Order: sequence, then structure tokens, then C-alpha cells
Amino acid sequence: MFRPANPYRVFVVDDSRTIRRLIGAIVEETDGLVLAGSAESAEEAWEVLRQPSFEVDVISLDIELPGMNGIDFLKQMMALRPIPVLVVSGHTDAAADLTLTALENGAIDCIQKPDGRPAEIDRFLRDTAAGLLRAAQSKLRKGPTGPTLVSPVLAPRPSAAASAASAASFDGDNVICIGASTGGVPAVCKVVEGLRGVNCPIVVVQHMPPSFTPRLATRLAQTTGLPAFEAQDGQRLAPRTVWVAPGGFHLHIVRKPGGYAARLTDENPVSGHKPSIDVMFHSAAQEAGSAASGVLLTGMGRDGADGLLAMRRAGAHTIAQDEATCVVYGMPKAAVTIGAVDQVLPLDRIADHILSGAPRGRASRHAGA
Repeated sequence: MFRPANPYRVFVVDDSRTIRRLIGAIVEETDGLVLAGSAESAEEAWEVLRQPSFEVDVISLDIELPGMNGIDFLKQMMALRPIPVLVVSGHTDAAADLTLTALENGAIDCIQKPDGRPAEIDRFLRDTAAGLLRAAQSKLRKGPTGPTLVSPVLAPRPSAAASAASAASFDGDNVICIGASTGGVPAVCKVVEGLRGVNCPIVVVQHMPPSFTPRLATRLAQTTGLPAFEAQDGQRLAPRTVWVAPGGFHLHIVRKPGGYAARLTDENPVSGHKPSIDVMFHSAAQEAGSAASGVLLTGMGRDGADGLLAMRRAGAHTIAQDEATCVVYGMPKAAVTIGAVDQVLPLDRIADHILSGAPRGRASRHAGA
């Protein structure tokens, strides 16, 4: 089989011999990947990884390990030898909670182990290969590697009083839409935490397996102090609340008397994903127009770029996370490239900028768009 000149070296950490062998076989059959080694425990893995001469580009990590658990191993590794990590999770609620903790502590992405059904094995083969490649290409960056396509326009940080006043100016006619993928869990938490007090719904699409999205809603409620729920079909999107698109369904925003509601559809993936950020953004453009704000955060690929352009053309205020603070500057870069973005901002400035009351519509757009 053809191999690139410099394939990514994969190290597998899992206490299941079956899973180790399966991931090893997937790696060996995937162009761009090569197996560097494996371990059945965190202790064994660390003995290998602590050797400076051992070269590895990405780790697949079972988060539920005997002895030292996956979270403690991840924290130790990120402190001493940071390496991109793909979490390989079980199907229990405890596994989902541990996976979210791992994502908050430096893991890049997550996939689920198969449950034994033939279709699940096929799904695991696809997810593992794609997930390892995504994680391997996700490098922590100290700053942009090249020229910025659109220079960010940084307004002064609003005072606490100004932020509170701006937050109160949002009402039931407004909606804030946030999309994220690889590296997105801590980014979403950071933005939403800064939006406490806005009197409008906050709708989130994060690319995740179905069993993880309800846990994401719980985690958002815990970390931000806002009520947060996985959206249900036909449910009113109440203000001052975070609504998370459920894994395996597209979420459409629908205008209703006095606000908005969620419409869930079980259609084919759009832009390679279900839920798709593009679907949510396109619906916001159609239903909310200039009353919406769209935020596209870290992630690989281009999901959300076309939808954000539709929002901008409808008069919405659109923001992309900057390259320096992205885990993967893929989706935001795609949006910037096609002219979908009003402002390119570092992660810690996005919520402040929304609350600053930046004017919506074409009057707020930078020259050259």
C-alpha cells in the first residue's frame, strides 16, 4: 500500500487487546498513518513516552484504564510532553463524562468504541482513521503560521457595567448561534460563559457522537451557570438558555410567535456531519436575519462556512475564531476565505465582542468584503 513520505506515527493505549489490535490494523491500512507502538495501561504507556528518543505524533487513548486512569495520564502527559490525543470512549454515561473532562484537559477529539454490531464495526473503522488524522494535524500553536486573511478589528473591552447593559439589550427576537468541531468543547464553554445574562437563546452545534451531546449540555450548565439542554423537536428555544443540537440529528431554527423553536430532522449528513453547523446557520439566516449572531469556532473541514456566509448576507453579525487560538484553523479559515466573516477574533474576545453591541448588517462589515 502507498505510504506518504512522512506518515503520522500512532501510539495506542487501551486495556483491551481486541481494541488495540483493531486500531493497529486500522492504522496500518490507512494512508498517512503508521503504528509506532501500543500499551495496555497508562503506566506502561508513560514508560515508553517518557523516553525522548521515542517519536510519536498522535495517541489513541482509552479513557477508562486500570491503575492510573486516562484523565490522570492525560494531565501528566500534557504537562510534560504534549501530544495530540484522540479519546476512544465506551458507551456509558461515566465514559461520556470522562471524555468531556479529557477534552477540557487537552484531548483533541473523541470517538466511541463499537458495540459489536456489524454496522458499528464499519462506523468505528471510519471514525478511527478520520479521528487519528484530525488529531495528528491538530497542533498547538503559539501564533499564526502565516499572514491573516482578514485583520481582526479589536474594539476596546467593555466594562462590566457596559457588558451587563449590552446583554440586557438582547431580547426574544435575537438568537446567538455557535458552531464548533475539533477542539471545540472548551472553546464553546469559554464563549458561552461570557454570554451569561443575554436575554435570548444560545444554540450550539458541536460535532459529537449522540451519547455525548446530552452530557455536553450538562457540562455547559455546570461550567457557565446557564440552563443548558439538548434540544428536542418542536421545543421552544427559551431565552437565557443554551440549546445543544443532539448528535445524529440536524437542528433547524424556526421562528414562532414570541421567539424561536427547534426542528430536528434525520436527513443525510451535510458538509460531512449530522448535526451540521451549515444547517443551523442557514436556518438562522432565513428565520432570524439581522437579529442573529453567528460564531464559528475551531474545527477541521469547512462545515459552517457556507451557512455563515448566508447569515452575513441576511444581515447577521458573524464572527470567526482566529488561527492563534484555534486547535484547528479549518472551518474558520474556510469562512474567512469566502467572505463570510465580519470579525476574526481570539477566543477570549468573542463573547465581549458580541456583548459590545456591535452594529448588525452591512454597516458593520470591513472593507473589501
